Amino acid sequence: MREKHYLRMIMLFMVLVLLILAACEDENTETYTLSGTITKSGVNDGIIAYMKLVSPGAGMTAAALYFTEATFSGGAATYSVSDIEEGEYTLFSFIDVNGNAGGETSAMPDAGDYVTSTDVNIEDDKTLDAPENFWQVYQP
Repeated sequence: MREKHYLRMIMLFMVLVLLILAACEDENTETYTLSGTITKSGVNDGIIAYMKLVSPGAGMTAAALYFTEATFSGGAATYSVSDIEEGEYTLFSFIDVNGNAGGETSAMPDAGDYVTSTDVNIEDDKTLDAPENFWQVYQP
């Protein structure tokens, strides 16, 4: 009788270990990094640019799936977004010229800020720069 009890305990333990291992495999989804340099003449040092990845085709007001910010120095800002799952996204970016966006994932441009957007496919680490000619003045 005691042997059956130990056998059941061992089998239960093995099932639990297998379930834990299976759950850990799901958590090991490969992720990637999107990084780059933003350049815009006339932008003062300390000005912040905001970047967010949203579902493809979603608008500028869509909730950020991934978000980062970068601070300008010498007319450029370097950004990096890590732990992005493979997939298609739209990248919305804006340079907060008047410094009133507040630094939150829901930050939005207002009149006079510079904006840009592009579709991006993340399937490996990617560099995506936003040079001078990418930016337009936002006019709501």
